Amino acid sequence: MRIRISVIAVLFTLLMPLGATLAEEARKAPACAQCNMKVTDADRKVSAYLPNVQGMGPSHYCDLGCAVQSRNTECATRQMTFDANAVVYDFLTGEAVPAEKAFFVFKSSFRTPMGYGIVAFKDKAEADTFAAEHGKAKVIRWFELVEEKI
Repeated sequence: MRIRISVIAVLFTLLMPLGATLAEEARKAPACAQCNMKVTDADRKVSAYLPNVQGMGPSHYCDLGCAVQSRNTECATRQMTFDANAVVYDFLTGEAVPAEKAFFVFKSSFRTPMGYGIVAFKDKAEADTFAAEHGKAKVIRWFELVEEKI
């Protein structure tokens, strides 16, 4: 009996720091609301975020394509709410930009976490330059992006 208690105590002591580390890591990296992949700091520049508004969110998306896919499954009213509140990040600066004000490079050869190849910019000239450097990409706005078949 004493051996069993000792073994349990030793295992508990050894596994406790591991559990704390895993819990801390889970807090740091939210999961994508669409595909459940972790949204890491490294991938933030091609991710999107929807704050907690009118019963939607807070939702994180690891790839801009995941955000579009999730948005397009909603009813028209919730799509408008999504559009008005979604935040994307400028690829060059990491600055938060409302999705409706951003310029998106679509169908680029750039690799994103889920392979959609969509990149956001706050400045059209920067988006045009990036598009020219990454295949036959085109620069579009949010309302055009959500209409694309991805």
